[in-house]
Amino acid sequence: MRAIIVCHPTPKDIKKIASLKDDDYIIAVDQAVTDLYKQRIKIDLAIGDFDSLKNHGVLTNLNVIKLMPEKDVTDTYQALLEAKKLDVSELILVGGIGGDRIEHFMVHLMHFNEFRNLKIMDDHSEIYLLGETVKEVSFDGYVSIFAYPEAMVTLEGFKYPLNEYLLKAYDPLGISNEIVKEKAQIHVLKGRVLVVLSKTDR
Repeated sequence: MRAIIVCHPTPKDIKKIASLKDDDYIIAVDQAVTDLYKQRIKIDLAIGDFDSLKNHGVLTNLNVIKLMPEKDVTDTYQALLEAKKLDVSELILVGGIGGDRIEHFMVHLMHFNEFRNLKIMDDHSEIYLLGETVKEVSFDGYVSIFAYPEAMVTLEGFKYPLNEYLLKAYDPLGISNEIVKEKAQIHVLKGRVLVVLSKTDR
């Protein structure tokens, strides 16, 4: 079973992005409740302080966790904690990239430290964490790799390859690479990296 957490800004076609399955456990964060209703997607749990939700009537007959507006965690973080209790195979955050409150997206990137199996997706991007492993990647777009917070990496099959490169925090060298073969490989020899896949308009 997968847990899919949907938050603002919400993609226009969630089903296209996440390829929803019947046994997915779907959590709507605050105003995402309205977006899921509009896209005719079932909601297993609605969570938040709902300060951004215009029509609170949509919460009727839903399983709801109401949070206080004054709290030490974000609505999305609490949703992640609730999903973690389910012992799911995948933890997917749909939305939450960009928007008017960019500080929330910055916090979402911090959550990879606690939720190692987290994946963040929207219409244009996919973000996930890699530990010490070899990951085969096939993607038509930009592939960016950032240390989290430090990693030794080798890149094969990319336009800009690397060989046992020590990628440190705040080193932008790994941004906007491209795959030049049918499949490429990311070797994380030590440490962890965030991988960001970004679609292009070409």
